[in-house]
Amino acid sequence: MSNEPKWQQLYEREKTSKRICSELNHFVDLKPTLSTILKYMKDISRCEALSIRLLDDGDYPYFVYDGFEASFIQKENSLCKKDEHGDRVASPDGEGFVLECMCGNIIHERFDPALPFFTEHGSFWSNHTTHLLASTSAEDRQADTRNHCNSCGYESVALIPIKTRDATIGLIQCNDLRQDRFTLDVIEYLEMIGGQIGLAVASSMIHEKLKKSLEETKILRGLFPICVQCKKIRDDDGYWHQIEAYIRDHSEADFSHGYCTECYGKMMSEVVGRPRS
Repeated sequence: MSNEPKWQQLYEREKTSKRICSELNHFVDLKPTLSTILKYMKDISRCEALSIRLLDDGDYPYFVYDGFEASFIQKENSLCKKDEHGDRVASPDGEGFVLECMCGNIIHERFDPALPFFTEHGSFWSNHTTHLLASTSAEDRQADTRNHCNSCGYESVALIPIKTRDATIGLIQCNDLRQDRFTLDVIEYLEMIGGQIGLAVASSMIHEKLKKSLEETKILRGLFPICVQCKKIRDDDGYWHQIEAYIRDHSEADFSHGYCTECYGKMMSEVVGRPRS
């Protein structure tokens, strides 16, 4: 823990908070922004290794990290439980996949705030993981844990949820080989930063969805060569396609067929006026 006076610690946290807010309010690319913020958090927490996990295709791999060995990241990158075939195990409720270890607890909000290593906000923290594992059960810890952090020598570990208004979309992980690196006020400070990151990531996800939608819309803009007789459209490679097939392949639109009022009237007049055999 830091020996700085309390007022100086608060002053440094206030400065860092302003820097983080500035980064998150003006970011263009999420990954370099979160890498910068990770360095700010590392300075404040005085932790050896920090990372941010974010939701990606049902898993929560490391998005950015600083201070971890590449072998650690590779081994712990996936949180999904695997079956004997190496396939991800689906959650019993059908929503996503089973997530392992304490990281999975925090993301799935499995915690008991009455226990000293959880907070009311849903974070986990321990200044002595060896003692924690020896003095608690899997039931206390809400699940069987892999304990890889402890086997790598990390005694101080904190896991801070990154939340949007609706869900937990990732977490901040802080690891240190030394004991007693955290205090509750540091954890609460990191929880505040996690909330800011959650809002920024949610905004980034919305931006990416809008960008993708605009790109898909642009596909159907421009001048299309169309046959005056059969109404087929010619693509860039010179092939002709039925207009329904072309639009279906280049957008999310589909077709159901019927008659407009004018054509229905013509069709009926032809049927009524057709001589009977």
